[in-house]
Amino acid sequence: MKKWKIYLPLLSLCSALVVTGGIWGILRSNVWNGQMELRHLEGDESALADFDIQLGITNMRQRWNFSIKDGALQKESFILSEEESFYGLGEPVGNWKDSTMEIWGNDVEFQPAADGKVENLDTVDLSLLEDDDYISPELYDQEGNLHGTTCIFEKAQVVLNMEMEAVQNKNRILRSWSYAIPTHLQYIPEKPLVNITLKNEQYTMEKQNHRLNNIDVIQVWSESQEMLYATVRTNADCSGSIGLYCLGPRQEESLKDGNYTAYSVKKEPVATLAEIPVSESRWVLGLEDVGEGLLVFIGEPDGVTLELYGYDGTLLDSNQMQTEEPVHEVNIQQTKWKDGRGVFVEGSQKTGEIEYYVHFFTGYWIENGTIQPVYLNGDYGTWTAVGKEKVLVMHRKVDEWDGKAVPVWGNTMNGYEIYLYDITEDPAGKEIYRGELETDIDEDALKYFNYFTTKASKQSVEHQMLNSTSSSRWLEVLSVSENTSDAV
Repeated sequence: MKKWKIYLPLLSLCSALVVTGGIWGILRSNVWNGQMELRHLEGDESALADFDIQLGITNMRQRWNFSIKDGALQKESFILSEEESFYGLGEPVGNWKDSTMEIWGNDVEFQPAADGKVENLDTVDLSLLEDDDYISPELYDQEGNLHGTTCIFEKAQVVLNMEMEAVQNKNRILRSWSYAIPTHLQYIPEKPLVNITLKNEQYTMEKQNHRLNNIDVIQVWSESQEMLYATVRTNADCSGSIGLYCLGPRQEESLKDGNYTAYSVKKEPVATLAEIPVSESRWVLGLEDVGEGLLVFIGEPDGVTLELYGYDGTLLDSNQMQTEEPVHEVNIQQTKWKDGRGVFVEGSQKTGEIEYYVHFFTGYWIENGTIQPVYLNGDYGTWTAVGKEKVLVMHRKVDEWDGKAVPVWGNTMNGYEIYLYDITEDPAGKEIYRGELETDIDEDALKYFNYFTTKASKQSVEHQMLNSTSSSRWLEVLSVSENTSDAV
């Protein structure tokens, strides 16, 4: 009767293995197994071979990269985890010499204009601010009072600020540049500008009423020039002109000075390529590097103007497209080709505090210093890649939930509808291909408990387990470019 006790250790081990196996099985069941399919539905599928489409499925810590190349779906790589770094605060923009150039900060500063009225107070008046943001408790004295100064002015001169660093091996900073460039741009809003400085012996804090005004720095990195270019996005409250600046760095600048990081503070750019006039009826919308120069997007009450500048500041070409309504913001997608660049512009009019009317869809072909509209009245797509003769449009597919409950976070998205248009004869495009990319990402997503509402009764259902991609992984287009796989 006591012999069974000798098997207790073995039984305990087996039980532990069963539990561990069960946990491992649950974890494995939550790992996406990578099922996907590209279906050619209509038209000539060989036309798709002109494009190299890079896609990825990620959950921030894991990524599977794949592509549609030569008209076929191909697996590229699978990264189980990415190395964490405490130095990842900068935005990598390109390669410079044997390092990576990173942007560590950019903004605009509003200084009182020399010819404007300025009122300086030795007191703090928070009632002049539009909102009451967080103020550090350390700034209050024992009686709960704040000390500092208040500056009130109606006209501001805009200063462009930029912080950039050359970084090697992800965390070794070799050189730093800090720019504070006074511009010829003036900012005159309806309400006076207010700068409040809160300070005591240990702490200082700046408060302003002009942070959310759509006046900010826009920059591009040129791979061919290995230089950073920048200007300022403006609105109807701006006047004067804004420079198109080359911020460098100069190729002759050393990466390191002895055993310490070299640091430069600059009050002027390497070069000002152009001064772009702006006013309440002419505002800067965007900036792109297109391989042979810089493309500036300008909004007007009845149109959108594109200006192409060479890297030496020469105005190579310009194009103006009429619009029924003004364009206040643009979304730009660019496609690289061997003999030129395709640019697709989606423009919207701001009609309210957070409301926009999207109405401008135009494709351009940039080649040999010229701007040619090639895809007019195009349709909106998650990704639109413009070529000289063909345009690829990808719409994200949305799967409807057909279960007993609707997730609070909305629907899942598991693929793309793919369209190809021929634009050689019709600038609106003639459809020549239609396909679908589908994955089972919504079926294999992590399960979680939450509150849902049934379609029929709209009653709360507690602890119902459903699939959802809202907090796990997602599918995204990484880039679209010319397919050069057959090139020698």
